[in-house]
Amino acid sequence: MDNENKDGIARNNGRYSFTIKKSIVIGLAVVTILTCGWLILSLVDSLDIPSNKNDQFASEQKWQVDQRSDLDSCEKQMIKNQIDLKRVNERQISGKAFQTQLFALLIIVLQLILIVFVVLIYRKPYSSRQIS
Repeated sequence: MDNENKDGIARNNGRYSFTIKKSIVIGLAVVTILTCGWLILSLVDSLDIPSNKNDQFASEQKWQVDQRSDLDSCEKQMIKNQIDLKRVNERQISGKAFQTQLFALLIIVLQLILIVFVVLIYRKPYSSRQIS
């Protein structure tokens, strides 16, 4: 009789610890998904989505510099080089932000797959297991 009570307690502890482990895995996956989502949203401002429009704006700025008569050719060239350098930096930042967003999206998809697998895992009850 005493053995039966111990077996019942052991079965319940095993079931509860499995449920707790599933809850911890799901909780950590949700936290990871939220963190990656925040990262994706925070990097949206860094994307150079209207790149043609920004290139046209840079060209207009360079044209305006060329039209100025109070600057000599050396100063004009320096200002145009700064405009070009700023544009190159914006493109590099945009490229890195896009790669980071893709990586974060991949992590979100993997975490969702993990959650589905963890939810679908069914632990056999102790009564149906064979004791060896």
